[in-house]
Amino acid sequence: MVAALGLAAAGWLAAEEIYAGSAACAPCHQAISRSYGATPMARSSGRPAAGPFRESFAANVVFQVAPGVRYRVFQEDGGYAFAFAKERMPIRGERRLDYFIGSGAAGRSYAFSVEGFLFQAPVSYYSQPARWDLSPGYERDQTLNLARPITPECLECHASRLQPVPGAANRYQQPPFLEGGIGCERCHGPGRQHLASPQAAGMVNPARLEPGRRDSVCAQCHLTGAARVLKAGRSLATFRPGDPLWNHVVSLVWAGGGPSDLKVTSHFEKLWQSRCKKASGDRLWCGSCHEAHRQPAPAERAAYYRSKCLGCHQAPDCKGGGGPDCAGCHMPKDPVVDAQHTVYTDHSIPRRPLPPSVRTSASSASPGRAPGALAAFWGPAPEARDLGLAWYRLAIEQDQEGSFTRARDQLERAKPTDAAGLVPLAFLHERRGNEERARSLYERAHRADPSQVEAAANLGAILLRRGRLAEAIPLLEEALSRQPSLEAAALNLAQARLRGGDPAGAERALRQILEHHPDSANTWMLLSGLRRATR
Repeated sequence: MVAALGLAAAGWLAAEEIYAGSAACAPCHQAISRSYGATPMARSSGRPAAGPFRESFAANVVFQVAPGVRYRVFQEDGGYAFAFAKERMPIRGERRLDYFIGSGAAGRSYAFSVEGFLFQAPVSYYSQPARWDLSPGYERDQTLNLARPITPECLECHASRLQPVPGAANRYQQPPFLEGGIGCERCHGPGRQHLASPQAAGMVNPARLEPGRRDSVCAQCHLTGAARVLKAGRSLATFRPGDPLWNHVVSLVWAGGGPSDLKVTSHFEKLWQSRCKKASGDRLWCGSCHEAHRQPAPAERAAYYRSKCLGCHQAPDCKGGGGPDCAGCHMPKDPVVDAQHTVYTDHSIPRRPLPPSVRTSASSASPGRAPGALAAFWGPAPEARDLGLAWYRLAIEQDQEGSFTRARDQLERAKPTDAAGLVPLAFLHERRGNEERARSLYERAHRADPSQVEAAANLGAILLRRGRLAEAIPLLEEALSRQPSLEAAALNLAQARLRGGDPAGAERALRQILEHHPDSANTWMLLSGLRRATR
C-alpha cells in the first residue's frame, strides 16, 4: 500500500510555449539582469561546481548513518559524486550529483538522475558549518535510501521552465529544466508575446498589483503553512503573476493565527504574525524590505535593512539600545523544524526576542502537535476536499490517528471526483481494513487519471491479493513505469510474476528494487529464495 502524497502535475508543458526565458530579457534590461543574476533566487539551481559558489571538502565528506550505512562525497571529473556502502553486505555503489538545488546561502541539496528519473541525494552541503551531512529527513532512515523522487512541485520553486515527462512522477526530459534559478517570468509573467509586441503585451509589475495579487507572487514559493494543497486540476505551473494564488493553491494554517514552528519557507506567514504587519496592513509586504533585483553586500546589510525599519520607526523607538543592526536583534536567525545544521531568519519580527538558548530549544522541538483546527491562510474558506487533503498530509507526515480520522471525514463529505482526492480517500479506507471500498475508489481514480501512480499500484496490490493476476500485473507494471522506485509495488510485481510462472520476470522486478533500495531486506530474502528455487 503506497501513501499518496504526490500532487497533480498539470500545465508545465503547455505553459512552456508562452515563455521566452530570462536571456531574452537581458538585451533591454542589462543592469537589472546583471544585478539579479547575482542574487540567491537567480542561483537556486544548476550544475554543481559551475558557478562562483564552492562547497568545502575539508571535513565531513565521509559519515556513518543508521546501522552500518556509510556515505562518502567526493569530487569527480569537474563535478561531484557520492558513494554509498552497507557494512557486512555486498552493497557498494556511486551516483553522480547531476544538479544542485538551493542557492548556498544556507546550503544545497543535490539531485541525481537514473534513466531520466530525478531523485534527491541523501547528502547535502550546509554552508554555515561548511560541511557535508545528511539531507533533511534522511537522519531518520534506517536503510540506504536512494528513492526520494524530485517531483515538479518540489523543483518548481528552485528552477524555471521545467521539462517533466507527462504522466510520470519524477521523470524529465533532458535537461530537467531550461533555466537554473528563478527566472524573470516567474514574477513578471510569460514574455513571448511581449517580445513580439512590447507595446501590445505588457509585463506584470508586482508592486503595481492590488495587495492580494501582489503578495501572491512571493507566496507561491514562500508560504508553506501547516499544509499546502493544490486545487483540483491546478498546479504552480497554472499560476501566472497577477493571479490570486488561492485560486491555485490552498495554504492551511492553525486557526487562531497563533505562533507556528519556523520552517525553511515560512517567511510569509511569519511576517503576517508580526506586529509590524498587523499595524501596517497592506502597506507592508515583502517588497517593502527586499529589492528583488539586487541583494545588499554583506557589509551593507545592517545599514540597508535599518533604513527600511526607519521608514516606519524612529531610532528612539528602540528600547533595546538602538544599535545599528535592527534586523540582527528583531529578526533573529533560528533553527527550523524541517532542516538541520542551518538557521533561517524569523520574519515575525519579535519586539523582545527570546534568549538564543530558549529560541533554539523551541525551534528544535518536534513539529508534531495535537490536532487543532485548520483555516485558509487567505482567500475563501477551504472546501471539504482541500481540508481533507490537508489533514491527510499532516496525518502521513506526523502519524497522528486523529488527523487520519479528520481527513477521512472531510473527504467523505467532499465526495471528490478527481484522482488527487479519490486516492487518499481510498488509502484511508484500506488502512482501516475496508478493502472493497478502497478497491472501488482506486478504480474510479484510475479511470479519472490513468497516470495516477498510487491508484495503479494500490489497486494492483488488492487484485493480487484476490488472485486476479491478469489484472494486477499490468497495473503494477504501469505504476513502476511511471515511478520505478516504489518498493512495495515492485515486490508485489515480483510475487505476481512468480505466481504466474515467470521467475525471470520476478527476478527483474526484484533487481529493480535494489537500484533504489539497495539493502531492502524483503528483496534480498525473496531474491535468495528465488535463486534456490530455480537452481
